[in-house]
Amino acid sequence: MGETRLHSCVWVAVVVAVLSLCAGASAWASPAGVGDPLPTLSLPDALTGAPVDVPATLQGSPGALAFMQTSCAACRKELTILKDLQLRHPALKVVAVSVDAGPAERVVRYREHFAFEFLFLHDPDFKAPELFGFSFTPALVLVGKDGKIVQLRGGFRPGDDADLEKAVAALMLK
Repeated sequence: MGETRLHSCVWVAVVVAVLSLCAGASAWASPAGVGDPLPTLSLPDALTGAPVDVPATLQGSPGALAFMQTSCAACRKELTILKDLQLRHPALKVVAVSVDAGPAERVVRYREHFAFEFLFLHDPDFKAPELFGFSFTPALVLVGKDGKIVQLRGGFRPGDDADLEKAVAALMLK
């Protein structure tokens, strides 16, 4: 009787393990890194709700994909610097991805309040940052004209603005 229970427990454990692996298969995929092409990513435009193909949007130009939250002061600082850099380097395409759990209208109001001209997408489930190994904001992906990742930047601290300016200047030369 004890052996039968043991075999049953082993089979249950095997079934649970297999189901867990199947359900979490995407969690086993390694995040995109420097030198990799941007992964397939489509998110709704915060303003219109229309789906936006991120790699196609950034294709052919140097780009910045900025993951942010409306309540994050460091995110706002990074976006403000990207706004200034885009004015100095008009070829730079900037796409902001809000990971706010709230409605897209909040993101639209934020964009308007701070006069950000670039595209804002909405990812309330925080799925897109995980494609790059990020679990926090702000997080930034710099992309070359060829659509490949040039740099991954996590966090934003005082003094990072100079480093970001150098990174974007180098990106514009590639």
